[in-house]
Amino acid sequence: MVIGIIGLGTVGFGVADILTKEKTRLEKTINEEVRVKYGCALEKVSLSPDIIYTADYHQVINDPEVNVVVELIGGTTIAKSIILEALNNKKHVVTANKALLAHEGKEIFETAYENGVHIFYEASVGGGIPVVVSEKEDLIANNISKIEGILNGTTNFILSLMETDNLDFDEALKIANDLGFVEANASLDLDGIDAAHKIKILAMNAYHKHFDFDLITTRGIRSVTKKDMDYAKKLGYRIKLIAKSELYEDSIGIDVSPTLIPLTDIVGNVMGAYNVVEITTDYLENVLYYGKGAGRYVTASAVVSDIIKTHNKEIWSHDYPVTDKIKPITRSQYYIRTNQMLNIRYESYLVIEKEHIYITEEYDLKELKELLKDTEYQYFKVRS
Repeated sequence: MVIGIIGLGTVGFGVADILTKEKTRLEKTINEEVRVKYGCALEKVSLSPDIIYTADYHQVINDPEVNVVVELIGGTTIAKSIILEALNNKKHVVTANKALLAHEGKEIFETAYENGVHIFYEASVGGGIPVVVSEKEDLIANNISKIEGILNGTTNFILSLMETDNLDFDEALKIANDLGFVEANASLDLDGIDAAHKIKILAMNAYHKHFDFDLITTRGIRSVTKKDMDYAKKLGYRIKLIAKSELYEDSIGIDVSPTLIPLTDIVGNVMGAYNVVEITTDYLENVLYYGKGAGRYVTASAVVSDIIKTHNKEIWSHDYPVTDKIKPITRSQYYIRTNQMLNIRYESYLVIEKEHIYITEEYDLKELKELLKDTEYQYFKVRS
């Protein structure tokens, strides 16, 4: 197994480091040489002397000795060219590129299958959490009906800070940004786009369907205030950014939105930069996957596992039909905060400093908004 790593940032460097340190053990595991031949990046970094540095990714892709290409530069432009060229050169590909797979996955998966090579992408969803391989292999006896969880560690870190350190959103965001947790394009995290990329990949494999990423409705955490977090806690809830998909009889419900989660719920107690994925199936019922969703060695561990899996002969199939029957999940209980009493069905009700806070009974959002059309209000979903 001869490997070329394209992208030597935080994760790429971690992958090269693990493969160097664990070389003997990994070779013993698969009874095959494991050698990193190339490290490719625009700027040279300190690598093992056995690894050839290059700034030209074509050198990696066109080397007949290389049979595994690791793409870790991210983005949806040059990364797509790299992956497609590698696949068409009959090389296995390992990537952590959730945005590219969410938008262009169908073409990439088809190209891999046509060329009889692997495309693995565990690190694209939960960092080091092995949830993709579980969907594709370990849960094969089950039909998956629902996926729900915290898929973005940055927003979870911000919401946790707002609660534990009594901060408002902007203060918590600054700390997260200073620690390097926030993407260069902050909208990916704060507006739920990163979480949507990940739930799209999970839903694709769960329900065996390709669909347009732009059909997913997202609502991020910019509207979450410290006040709402405090009121939610008084009612027995904690606000989390939840990515959710659910299989209906004739469609797939999928969206990303801030949601009140009961404090008694495991998901509601996942704090800091951690991720959790809950999968509901027919035979296994509920299974949870929990762990860190980002970090040099956290993500690199998943990438290395995928590299080693390319040793296997069986190719993952993504031969799924395309559907446009994607809709937001709008039927839910809701948290409503307003400055007046409302004529709505509710389960819980508080009055605090002239504000009226409701946990409603189950409504469709369109119906609820019609009832509140002449009212100023804040709202979030509530997990029952």
